[in-house]
Amino acid sequence: MQTQNQANSHSALANYRFQLLKLMQKCGPIEKFDMLFHKGGPMVGQSRGYAFVTFAQNEGATNALLRLDGTSVGSRSIAVRLAKNIKYDDLQKPKPRIEIPALGTGKREEKISKSEAIRAIEAKLKHLERQTDDNLELNPRDGINANVPFIQRYQFNKDRDNTQRYGKSSAPYHRQQRPKRR
Repeated sequence: MQTQNQANSHSALANYRFQLLKLMQKCGPIEKFDMLFHKGGPMVGQSRGYAFVTFAQNEGATNALLRLDGTSVGSRSIAVRLAKNIKYDDLQKPKPRIEIPALGTGKREEKISKSEAIRAIEAKLKHLERQTDDNLELNPRDGINANVPFIQRYQFNKDRDNTQRYGKSSAPYHRQQRPKRR
């Protein structure tokens, strides 16, 4: 059974739907009219606030767009828009491949053989070995002995006494140290 309030809202919704349908019919013959409603949740049965209208001819849609956009139906102002038509054939077309060149790569007209690639890599390695990198210093720091290996210069807390942390934990207490419950 419906309560009086539910019956009133249902009749108001039916009246709104009827007014909207009559307004749309003035623009041209209608092929299909779909008003969407909530199917679940606390607002079940109430209008979602929009409808889809399919006109028999294109002129009906353009008339509705020009004449009805912004008009009032009941206490509401309506907005008329054309629905976006998705062409599903376009979705299945192969998309063009976008290539973003990475640093240091270039397009070659012809592929090189594996042996040529190996020779080129070996030549590059020999060239790098011959280069002297005595003048290369990353983040030079004053007061640091140059004889100390590079990695050890930037390692901190490595020579700390490990016995200092024995028995200490980041937890507030161990199970054995926990106060006894009474």
